[in-house]
Amino acid sequence: MKTIFFLLPGLLLACTQLDVPQPQAQACAPDASAQHPRHADYLAELTDYRRKTGSPGSLLLIQKPGEPRWIGAVGKANLEYQTDLRACDPFRVGSITKMFVAVAALKLREAEQLRLDDRLGTLLPATVGNIPQADRITVRDLLSHTSGIVDPPNESIRYQLGIVNDHRARFNLTIDQLLSGYVYGKPLHFAPGTGWRYSNANFWLLGKIIEQKTGKRLQDVLSEWIFRPLGLNATYLDLRDDRQVVRGYADLYGNGRLFDVSHLDRADSDGEADGGIISTAADLAAFTEGLFGGKLLSAASLNEMMKSVRLPACPNGDCEYGLGLETWQTDLGTAYGHNGGSVGFEANLLYFPHNRGVFVIFKNNGNGSDKSLMNRVMK
Repeated sequence: MKTIFFLLPGLLLACTQLDVPQPQAQACAPDASAQHPRHADYLAELTDYRRKTGSPGSLLLIQKPGEPRWIGAVGKANLEYQTDLRACDPFRVGSITKMFVAVAALKLREAEQLRLDDRLGTLLPATVGNIPQADRITVRDLLSHTSGIVDPPNESIRYQLGIVNDHRARFNLTIDQLLSGYVYGKPLHFAPGTGWRYSNANFWLLGKIIEQKTGKRLQDVLSEWIFRPLGLNATYLDLRDDRQVVRGYADLYGNGRLFDVSHLDRADSDGEADGGIISTAADLAAFTEGLFGGKLLSAASLNEMMKSVRLPACPNGDCEYGLGLETWQTDLGTAYGHNGGSVGFEANLLYFPHNRGVFVIFKNNGNGSDKSLMNRVMK
C-alpha cells in the first residue's frame, strides 16, 4: 500500500545519469542521540538495515516512553558529492502525504464545508461523464480507496513512459491534465464502495476538492492548518529547488550500479496531493504527535480516520486502511501511519497507540525492504 513507480527494464534504456546539483552547506541543530542509552543498539540496527537494502543512506527515528527520542543517520545523502546523510536532512515522504491531505479533508468536514457522503460528481462536475459513476463515488470512497478509480502511477505504462522520456514536461502537467490524460474514460475496477484498491488518483481528486472548497492552494491550506500550528518548519508541498533534499537512487539494471533517479521521483509527485510532501524525521514525529494527540482533529474525526474499511473482498474482511491512514498489525500491536515510496526512496511513519511510540524510517533506494527491525527497536 504505497506510491511506487514501477519501471519495466525495457523502458529504462533511455534513462541516463543527469547533472546533480551540489547541495549547500547547512547546519543541523545540536542532537544528543550519541548520548542515548541505547545509541549503540539503534545505530547497529540502522547500519544493518542500510547494508541489507543496498541503500546509499538510511535514517531512523525512535520515540517511546521511558527514554529520550533517538534519531540517527548513516551513509550518504548525495553520492555525486559524497555528502553524508544527517538526521536533520529533508527527504521525500511519498504517500505519507495522504495523511496530511486526509486531515485537511476532515477539518473541512468539521467546519461543515464538506461531508463524507458528498458525491464526486457534485463536487467536481467535470468528472461527470468522464469518471464512471461519479454521481455515486463519495469523499469517503476517495479517502479510503474504495472508489474503484484507476491508479495511473502503478497501472499505466504510458504514464511511466511519459516521466522516463521527458520528466521536465511532467512538471507542466496540471492535475486536470493528468486526470483527462490518464483517468477520464477509464472503467472502474469495481462499483464504488464494493471493493478496495489503492489509487493515487483518489488523492489528486481530493486535492482539487480541498482547493475548490477553500479557494486556496493545497500548499497554503496545509501550511495554515497543519505545518504552522505544529511548527513543521522543514515541511512543504510546493515545487521548490530540491538541491537540499536527499537524493534518490535505484539499481535500474540489476547489476549493482546505482543511478541517481531523483528527477523521476520529483516528476512523479512533487507538489501533488498523492505524495508530494518534503519533510524531516523530526517534523514527521511532530505531525504524528499532533495528529494522535488531538491537536488537529476532534476525537470523533480521528477515530473515523483510524477505522479500517471492512469488506468481504479484503483478507479476513479487514482492508487495513482507514481514511488516508494505513493500519499495520505488528508484533507489538496495532500501529497507524503510512508507507511512501517511488523509484529512488522509501519512507515509513508509524504510531503505536498503546505507548504513544513513533517510528520513522527512510532510505534513498526505492527497492522495498524488510522492516522487521521495527519489532526489535520499538519494544
